[in-house]
Amino acid sequence: MLDYIIVGSGLAGIAFAETLLQHKKTFVVFDNQSQNSSKIAGGLYNPVILKRFSEVWNAQTQLAIANTFYSTLENKLKVELDFKIPIYRKFYSVEEQNNWFAASDKPNLTPFLSTKIINKKYKNIASPFGYGEVLHTGYVDTEQLLSNYHAYLKTNQWLIETAFDYAELQLKTDNITYHNFKAKHIIFAEGFGMHANPYFNYLPLDGTKGELLVIKSKHLDLDCIINTSIFILPLGNHCYKIG
Repeated sequence: MLDYIIVGSGLAGIAFAETLLQHKKTFVVFDNQSQNSSKIAGGLYNPVILKRFSEVWNAQTQLAIANTFYSTLENKLKVELDFKIPIYRKFYSVEEQNNWFAASDKPNLTPFLSTKIINKKYKNIASPFGYGEVLHTGYVDTEQLLSNYHAYLKTNQWLIETAFDYAELQLKTDNITYHNFKAKHIIFAEGFGMHANPYFNYLPLDGTKGELLVIKSKHLDLDCIINTSIFILPLGNHCYKIG
């Protein structure tokens, strides 16, 4: 008898599986890699909604948990996943500068918004009004995270790389069975794949679409993440992720 069956191993599935291990719970994961949003995500984490200069919900608590979580994973997997790098929000006017300073006076935003305007000039980026620096930011290399954690699951025979057949799931009073597996609980961590799940396809799940490019350019010289109408994230070796 397992404690859990997990369907899906993107960011949510991995976070849940790792939490189960920390609490000495048993599980198996089903994933056929049909959902790719976690793998191709930008991976940025940022405690401030930069369009309106407002705090992300429960930002301090979430950051504290995330820092510990990814540090633990890096030690376990022996791979660098969490890259600490500042985000510079480009200002378009004096009014935006003023709005930034007004926001930085709010108690919930003070830890995250620097009150010093950054006037550093970067090649081929016009910034007559400078930048505001967001603190406690960075990005997670989601592709490395998924590939390394999936390898870890496979090594321990916890990953079943096949599509989950909902018709084969049997729900009982005190457990569930699926093929040769019996578990106390089942968790669906399928992302947008949930729209095909007969147990939850009634939920108003709206898909979102973004665009992401990786470019190589010697015409940029960034040492930070630039946030304008797009973001530009330096990856090293003149490579940048743009989304």
